[in-house]
Amino acid sequence: MVDAYLDELLAPLEEDARVQVESGSAYENQAANEAENPAGPQAGLQAAAQAVARVEADFEADFAAEAAAFAEAASVAEAATAPAPVPRPEPHIAEPVQPPTPPVPGQEIDPQPLPRQLPAATPLANQHAQAPARTPHNTSGNRWLRAALGDDRYAFELLRVQEVVRMSPIIALRGTSHAMLGVMNLRGRIVPVFDLARWLGTGRVDPDEHARIIVVERDDELIGVLVSAVDDVVTLSREHIEPPLPGTDPGGVVGVARVGRLPTVLLDANALFQ
Repeated sequence: MVDAYLDELLAPLEEDARVQVESGSAYENQAANEAENPAGPQAGLQAAAQAVARVEADFEADFAAEAAAFAEAASVAEAATAPAPVPRPEPHIAEPVQPPTPPVPGQEIDPQPLPRQLPAATPLANQHAQAPARTPHNTSGNRWLRAALGDDRYAFELLRVQEVVRMSPIIALRGTSHAMLGVMNLRGRIVPVFDLARWLGTGRVDPDEHARIIVVERDDELIGVLVSAVDDVVTLSREHIEPPLPGTDPGGVVGVARVGRLPTVLLDANALFQ
């Protein structure tokens, strides 16, 4: 491929050389004729020599120009076909590792704290077994709703009381406890109703116009407690409350409060009618 390219470049040079040689031959013939001519042989020789010198100078100039063009074209072709240099990756220099500093003689070294160990998880069954069956009732600083059973006074923690309603139709059920009167419809919800006097063993509540049903929350359900009347709401502190009598079964009794002339028995709604 390069030889063909050289032949193509040198072809015009060879043609020009042939033409110039022919011209030189013509000049030589003219010089010979002039030599034969006795009128000016010396002038003909000088003219022929000058012509030959011009032809040689032109030939050398053209050849030098063509050679420079060829060299430039060859360098361009070589640069186009040469593969691009592949960049060399930079060497990775690891950071020097600092050696541990030796302890200074006489210097105290603080011990590293050990990781704190978490207590082992207690199985869920053991948690239920260890949990007390019933937490003590907090009676300090609570508000209580007082109700009457004849001349006696009883109170329910106000946080457990949902509402107080008048007497409603109660439907008796067979097979219930003696303190349960039946069930009533409270806005589409069936609520069991108990007679507090029957549960305490003091008789029964007379369902007159003063009687009320106190709806309290017991173990995530609602129950109705029938009382003779509802008195008021009082706030009791710890110094006003006496614990149940020792040696007796408290049942649903939290304590006895000293309020006014008569004592008030405080009842735990979660332990009622069990």
